[in-house]
Amino acid sequence: MKGEMTLNILQIIFSIEKGGAETYLYNVIDNLKEDVNFFVICNHKGSNHPKIEEKCKNVEIIKMKNVFDIKAAKKIAAYCKTNDIDIIQTHFLRENYIGILSKIFNPKVKVIWTAHLMAENKGIIRFFNKIFSKFVDKIVCVSEAVEDSLIKEGISSNKTKVIYNGVDTNYFVPMEGTLREQLSINSDTLVLTTVSRFNKAKGHDFLIEGLKELERHISDFKVLLAGVGEEQDFIEQKVKKYGLEEQIIFLGYREDIPQILSAADIYVSPSESEAISFSIIEALSCCRPVVATEVGGVPEIFEKGNCGKLIPFGDTKKFAKAIIDLYNNKQEYELVKSNSRNLVKDNFSQNKMLDETYKLYSSLNAK
Repeated sequence: MKGEMTLNILQIIFSIEKGGAETYLYNVIDNLKEDVNFFVICNHKGSNHPKIEEKCKNVEIIKMKNVFDIKAAKKIAAYCKTNDIDIIQTHFLRENYIGILSKIFNPKVKVIWTAHLMAENKGIIRFFNKIFSKFVDKIVCVSEAVEDSLIKEGISSNKTKVIYNGVDTNYFVPMEGTLREQLSINSDTLVLTTVSRFNKAKGHDFLIEGLKELERHISDFKVLLAGVGEEQDFIEQKVKKYGLEEQIIFLGYREDIPQILSAADIYVSPSESEAISFSIIEALSCCRPVVATEVGGVPEIFEKGNCGKLIPFGDTKKFAKAIIDLYNNKQEYELVKSNSRNLVKDNFSQNKMLDETYKLYSSLNAK
């Protein structure tokens, strides 16, 4: 049994992979307060499932066949009663609906939806989101852009609350390392880095097009691509087609992200869609200037201070110009580097995110 003031929080996520939602979950669970216990339910064991089992001792598998899986909702309600769960926090559509449906069998539990993505729904999904949102206690939006997208779909602003993603500024720090030497990159070579899964929305196709344009102006550059995903083979073929094999290095899945970021001169975020970017914030925490596409919640990062340059998605000429201008203007470049960590500490730190999240838990439990 829990103590009088202890909160039991159940996190429901479809599976543990290697994305932003999982990073969000790790950040919350890693920084456990004495008066909070966490539990996790997944539909199945994803590719990164052992990592969540390392971080949380209460991990359960409950199959969730579809968004209206009453059987799964009933099992989750029973789990909540057995473990005295106060709050369910859900991630993505299927879990959102099932979490709400579980209240049929366990009305006392509070439910938080966590909106990690821009809402771009149509028709029946939009209709049901509006209906189900009436029974949720709060919707956490990872950016104002996400919040706006939900409100445009008819969800009440009374239900939403923006809590920005945060990164650990003690872990993401500028590092002196040997990665350039390991990769045989000269000290005066321009190094660009992108850290993300190979997914269409992440814009690697546009990145390669932009690098082909950049090659017309700068010959001595290298690009470090960290990550894996379904688009990787396609991107590798495009690199060969454009003859960029010497400039682009595929690093695969890596855990040493601070070292990779610190080896770069400029971080590049070429996404077609982005609710908010952990990778941009991590790069800024490592004092790396950023060139990013002006999509979703990304401009909200740049509104907090000078951290690089925004460009339109798909504009290869502006992509190349932004990199050249930022790299060649040494005064601006050094100013961005010196300001970037404070920007993150003030607005996008893990501590700030956790403080706001725990305050939300407490406020809901007090009702």
